[in-house]
Amino acid sequence: MPTISPKDKVLVTGANGYIGLWVVQYLLERGYKVRASVRSDDKGNALKVLFKEKLPEHAANLEYVLVKDIGAEHAFDDAVKGVSGVVHIASPMTLEIEDPQELIGPAVGGTLSLLRSALSHGNDLKRLVITSSVKAVLGPEPRTYTEEDWADYAVKEVEEKGKAADKMSAYCASKLLAERAAWTFIEEHKPSWDIAVLNVGWVYGPTVNDPASPAALPSTAGLFFQQFFTVRDEAYSYPAAQNYIDVRDLAQADIKALEVEAAGGERIIVASQWGTWQHWLNAAAELNLLPKLDKWDPKRSEGRPARVASNEKAKRILGITFRTIPETLRDTLDDFRPRGWLKEWEA
Repeated sequence: MPTISPKDKVLVTGANGYIGLWVVQYLLERGYKVRASVRSDDKGNALKVLFKEKLPEHAANLEYVLVKDIGAEHAFDDAVKGVSGVVHIASPMTLEIEDPQELIGPAVGGTLSLLRSALSHGNDLKRLVITSSVKAVLGPEPRTYTEEDWADYAVKEVEEKGKAADKMSAYCASKLLAERAAWTFIEEHKPSWDIAVLNVGWVYGPTVNDPASPAALPSTAGLFFQQFFTVRDEAYSYPAAQNYIDVRDLAQADIKALEVEAAGGERIIVASQWGTWQHWLNAAAELNLLPKLDKWDPKRSEGRPARVASNEKAKRILGITFRTIPETLRDTLDDFRPRGWLKEWEA
C-alpha cells in the first residue's frame, strides 16, 4: 500500500486535544498540510491562532473542519475528502460515567462513522491510523503482553455486570470494541486504503499550548500533576502501575504509522516502559529535580507484579527510540516551571 509523505494533506481528529496538538505540530513542521476536525468554530479558530503564534511559517497549511458529533451518520463525509492520510484520536477519555455505554457508544460509533465516511468519500485516502489504547491489550495477569493479546476480560465484565462494572474495565472494553469494529470493517469492505492501529500507554509529557493553571491541564497531563503533586495517595492512584508513553513519542509514532509502508494492516503497541508512581518519584530524587518533594518509600515498588506491554514491534517497524521516565519527567517539569507551578517543591 502506498504511504504518504510531506506535502500530502492529513486529517487529524481530536486535533485540539492533548495528543492531537502534538500530532498537528509535528505534521506542520514536517511540511504536511493539516485538516483538523473540531467540534466548534471557537475551537477551530483557537487552533489556528495557536499555530500562527507557534509556527507562523507553517500556519497557512492548517485548516479546520467541524465535526460536532463523531458518532453521527456521515459525520466525517466532508472531512475525509481530499486527504491522503487520517490520524484518528477523538474518543472519550473519562471515568466519570454512570453506564459503560457512555464510553463504548462514542468510541465504537466514532470509529465506524469515520470508516464509513472514508469508504464513501475518501477517494484520495491511502492510510488511516487509529490511536487506540494498551488497555485493549492487557489482561489481569502479571506478565508480558504483545499485539496477539486482547483484554477480553473487560468486555466480559461489562456484559455480565452492566452499570456495576468497574469503570476502568468499561474504558478497556470501549477501546477493545472500537478496535475490533475497525478490523471487522476492513475485513468486510476491503477498501483501497489500509489502517494501522496503535495501542498506546498512559500518555504524559509537556503540552503544546499554555494552560492557565494545573486545573486546566488536559487529559492525562492533568492526572500526572494531580497524582504527582496534589493527591499523593496510592488509594487514589489509578493507575498505580502503568505502561507509559511520552506524548511526543506517541505523536511521532502516529506520523510514522502513516509513512512507513510496513505499518499497514498492523496492530502496534506504543509504550515506553512499565512503572509505578514511585518510579517517577525515585527519578525526581535521583535527578534532584524537586528537593522538597516527599519521596514516599523508594522501595515501595520492589517486587510489584507487572503487566508489561512489549514495544518490540514498534521499535522494529516504526524505528522509534522511546523516551524513558527520567527524560519525560525532566521535560514535563521544565514545562511546568516557567508557569510558577513548582515553587512549593523547589529549593
